[in-house]
Amino acid sequence: MGPSSVDPKTRVQKSRSRQRADTKERIFETALREFRDVGFASAQIDRIATKAGIARGTFYFHFPTKDHVMLELARRINRRGARRLALIAEGEPDLLEYLTGLVDLLIDEFGRVSDAGLNSELLALYVRRPSDLGEPLKDAPVINDELIGHLQSIRDRGGFRSTMSTEQLGVLVVASLFGILARVPRDSGVREAGHSLVELLVKGLQAED
Repeated sequence: MGPSSVDPKTRVQKSRSRQRADTKERIFETALREFRDVGFASAQIDRIATKAGIARGTFYFHFPTKDHVMLELARRINRRGARRLALIAEGEPDLLEYLTGLVDLLIDEFGRVSDAGLNSELLALYVRRPSDLGEPLKDAPVINDELIGHLQSIRDRGGFRSTMSTEQLGVLVVASLFGILARVPRDSGVREAGHSLVELLVKGLQAED
């Protein structure tokens, strides 16, 4: 079926959809630059809209608040991270290998943000608006959900025993790793600190056998 056979109304709808997607991406990238330049708290929506070449109302159409820009960033990190976790799990790693892979992917993904202040703001989002994280992430795989499922698989294979539920263990792991990411600069051994934390957690679980 050639382009000429496509219904004109369909072509218009697709064109508008692409335009909306392009506009949202431009706003997203412009807002992140604003956050990096002046800090999240000092960022102004009027300035973001001007730099993006859009009306203020267009910003609100795509992102109701500045937090929703950060929620979009969280969604993208979760989507990429969950895919990478699934690939790690395909090799049926033991607990140490799996959690070490989790550390590496989180450091890599937060490293993409390339700004310590923005990283801290992103991590704070999980504390500031936990009830809002579900809706923006509903169409994307979530790292914590993937983690819990894979931890259960490792447990079922006899990889560890614990009095903690898999859900509790997942929360403990993620909270501990986020704490390191928020407090340890990337150039000051954050990967080594994360690996050391994993070794400590695994030893503790093995001690429960």
